Amino acid sequence: MASKETYLSLLKEQLLLIDQKSFDLNSWKKATALVIEACFGINSPHLKTIEKINYEYNSWVLRDESGVTDPVKTECKSILNIIIKELEISDLSTDQTDNDKNLSFVWLPFEDELTGAASKKLKALITDSKTSKQDIEKFLKDLPGQTTIDILNAILTSSEFKIWLNKKG
Repeated sequence: MASKETYLSLLKEQLLLIDQKSFDLNSWKKATALVIEACFGINSPHLKTIEKINYEYNSWVLRDESGVTDPVKTECKSILNIIIKELEISDLSTDQTDNDKNLSFVWLPFEDELTGAASKKLKALITDSKTSKQDIEKFLKDLPGQTTIDILNAILTSSEFKIWLNKKG
């Protein structure tokens, strides 16, 4: 795993690319996404934000901007600056494992498959020190039909889990 300084350096290089005349949004997004994914993980909201940046070719935007500033480049700079600042103040350390860094792939299937109330209840059960294994087992057994299998399937087929499993040999 690369160090925090390496990620910062790569992200700052991406920031400089925005001002180049030959700026290509799609290739910039792909390269920036690779760095962000390596740093924050595949399910990072930073990654999703970068992927959503696009030119809007409607007449309102063209009329308002009239070629003075490029709103997409401004958006790219703004988002990347925030990501860099967040990384600068984070406690990302060089001895942190990929497994410890981003376990959101385990929780996201629960959020996707459960109702809001059910996911809140499960989170409360998991985080409560008085909760027993049997309490969580009962909760899981009470889920409707195929839900538990769908959650487990999503976790086991996630790219993060496959990468982790391949590293374990």
